[in-house]
Amino acid sequence: MRVFVTVGTTKFDDLVHVMCTEEIQNVLTERGFTQMTIQSGKAKPDVRGCKLEVDVYDYKSSILEDMKEANLIVSHAGAGTCLEVLELNKKLIVVVNDRLMDNHQTELAEKLGEGGYVEYSSVVTLASVLKTCPLQPYASFPKTDSTLFSNFL
Repeated sequence: MRVFVTVGTTKFDDLVHVMCTEEIQNVLTERGFTQMTIQSGKAKPDVRGCKLEVDVYDYKSSILEDMKEANLIVSHAGAGTCLEVLELNKKLIVVVNDRLMDNHQTELAEKLGEGGYVEYSSVVTLASVLKTCPLQPYASFPKTDSTLFSNFL
């Protein structure tokens, strides 16, 4: 099984680095994961101690294929990334960057969590969430009505 980690265009080194810790690697292998792809932004994770087969890149024009191939996606709490993953009906763990000021990410993560669409955590609680969360998506996210905007105009 494959896990995909993304920080989008944000700087979220803590998420990138925690995914390579022994604790997280142990949890992932215990849950049956064998491969991990990390879209790391400018962070440079030390993957030498990883138990999973790891592929790392900073940015690419589209991460859609990586998301489609993943069984689990661990992501920053950016609205665009969350919506893109939910449209694919993939299991998503949203990790809130609590170092941000005026943290709107917490509100988004909590709201999506309350709706049953995602699991959410901080970097500190990620291992615990990974250990206990079901690996299937809870609820299907409602499809976007692409006519709403044009009808509004």
